[in-house]
Amino acid sequence: MHFKISVFAFLLASFSYAQLFQSFDSWNKNEKNIIKNSSELMRVLNLSNEKDAIILKSKSKPVNPRNKTTRLLAEKMIKTVQNPDHRGVGIAAPQVGINRRMIVVQRLDKPTRPFEIFINPEIVWKSDLFQKGFEGDLSFEERKEIYRNYIIQIKYQDLKGKIHTEILENFTAVIFQHERDHLDGVLLTDRWKEQVNQPWSDAKQTQELYFNYNVNL
Repeated sequence: MHFKISVFAFLLASFSYAQLFQSFDSWNKNEKNIIKNSSELMRVLNLSNEKDAIILKSKSKPVNPRNKTTRLLAEKMIKTVQNPDHRGVGIAAPQVGINRRMIVVQRLDKPTRPFEIFINPEIVWKSDLFQKGFEGDLSFEERKEIYRNYIIQIKYQDLKGKIHTEILENFTAVIFQHERDHLDGVLLTDRWKEQVNQPWSDAKQTQELYFNYNVNL
C-alpha cells in the first residue's frame, strides 16, 4: 500500500480544485422552489421513477457554500438522512432532486458519530488497498458488494467557504466514496458492473508491527 503522494500530483489536484471554484452558477428558480417549499424531510428520489432516474444519473454542478439557500439545503439534507423511517449513513444532493455538489456523511470515525456536510467534495488521493462490503442506497432497494479504497485524502469546503483537507479510512471512507459518486451520476450498481469482472486478490501483509518496551530507546 502506497501512502506517498507525488508533489506534482498533489499540486495538480490542488490547482484543479481551485479552478472549480472560480465561479458558481446561481441557484435557479426550480432549485429554490424544491428547497424552500419542501418540508424539513425532503423527498428522496427513487431510481424506479423515470424522472427521478434522470436526476440521479446526471452530473452535478459546484455550489456556492456561503449562500443562504446552500445552508437551508444542508440543514434539510441532514434531517432527511436521519429520518427514522428511512435512515441512512449518507445522502447526496441529487437524491433530494438537486444536482449540486453537496453530500452528507455520518462520521463514524468521531466519538459522537455526527452527520457532516461536505461542499464541493473531491478525492485527491486513494490508497492501493481496497475493502469489500455490501452497500445499500436510499434511492433504491438493491444491495451490492462493492470494493472501495480503504484510505482516501479528501478536499472540500464548509458552509463558510473554508477549504479543508482530511484523511478518511475504513467505513467512513466508504460512505464518502459512495456519496461522492452520486455527484457524477454514478450509482453503486454502476460500480458493481465495473468491478465484477476485474481481477482481485487478497492483500498480503506488507509490514510487521512490533512493540518495544525499552523506554530508553
